[in-house]
Amino acid sequence: MNMRILAGSLVGSGGILFALGNVLHPLEHSEAAHSAPTWEAAHLIFALGGLLITAGLPLLIAVSQALRPSKLASIGGVVLAIAFAALAPGAWFEAYVAPLHGVAEQVEAGGGGAVNAVAGMVWMASLVAFGAGLAWRGARRSVRLAGAALLVAALVLIVGPGLPVVEGLVIIPATVLAGLGLLAVGVASARTTAEPAPVPVNA
Repeated sequence: MNMRILAGSLVGSGGILFALGNVLHPLEHSEAAHSAPTWEAAHLIFALGGLLITAGLPLLIAVSQALRPSKLASIGGVVLAIAFAALAPGAWFEAYVAPLHGVAEQVEAGGGGAVNAVAGMVWMASLVAFGAGLAWRGARRSVRLAGAALLVAALVLIVGPGLPVVEGLVIIPATVLAGLGLLAVGVASARTTAEPAPVPVNA
């Protein structure tokens, strides 16, 4: 299989699953949410999507001709891939441990909570870096738009906690947008031929 197709397929399918998992997630974290029929599936699906992105994103950066060389996109993308992998244990924790009364609080109060918080911050920062790199150096319009979508998603996630609304009304649309942005990057990379994409004069 062509490496560009493989990388694009991994990132694109990972983006779909990441978006789908977040769509299935309840609007808030609560005891009622823990018993929701989609609680476990939501976390496992978006964790699987994140792992597929982890597997495909570094390869995509290395072989895709939909991206022009950029340290910002390259470093941001590799760190984003690592951050997606680091979020997977937290998703498993949320799916199976968080519903257990008393246990989750003990873990979150210790090292587990700190690790998950750091992973989330790194994910956010690398999403901004990768999105900015795509918006700036994407060789195709669709890739530049995907970069802009990642930036918008990150901005919403940053300012969202301060809004007087249920957290899911902010987090879910933003993470779905991030997943769709990564899907667009994967599709653009998989569809790129062996010839470099034309570079717009005013890019």
